[in-house]
Amino acid sequence: MIPIARPTLGTAEAEAAAAVVLSGWLSQGAEVAGFESEFAARVGAPFACAVANCTVALHLALLAAGVGADDEVVTVSHSFIASANVIRQCGAVPVFVDIDPATFNIDPAAIERAITPRTKAILCVHQIGMPCDLTRILAVARAHIVFAVSAPEGPPQT
Repeated sequence: MIPIARPTLGTAEAEAAAAVVLSGWLSQGAEVAGFESEFAARVGAPFACAVANCTVALHLALLAAGVGADDEVVTVSHSFIASANVIRQCGAVPVFVDIDPATFNIDPAAIERAITPRTKAILCVHQIGMPCDLTRILAVARAHIVFAVSAPEGPPQT
């Protein structure tokens, strides 16, 4: 395997993870509640809800955006399958557009061309640590009154 992106983890991260495991609370408890409070404060939100993985987070984000049966969500096929799966899980239809070959991210011009009256959201994927052009993507979303949902992307780590 040729690693595309390797996470930077050290002793502090290992000790923090060990503390959670040793507490006996893996999916709730004081550490999760603390993380949710700190995250909410950091992003200026009244609340935050930790979830198991990005797939769950994307599904909830699309539901919060009101994505439902027969809506369209513009995204890229150059992504992990979960990007399309969460759209289908909402009953919506993924509309695949091309990437910018320089960044491997969704091409904002292609988004503009793909929007129809059924488009409810744009699901952009930040590829291998290179962020999408959110300035242009959000301008397209605002012009067409659709939601923009953002997801990090990378290969599953083993």
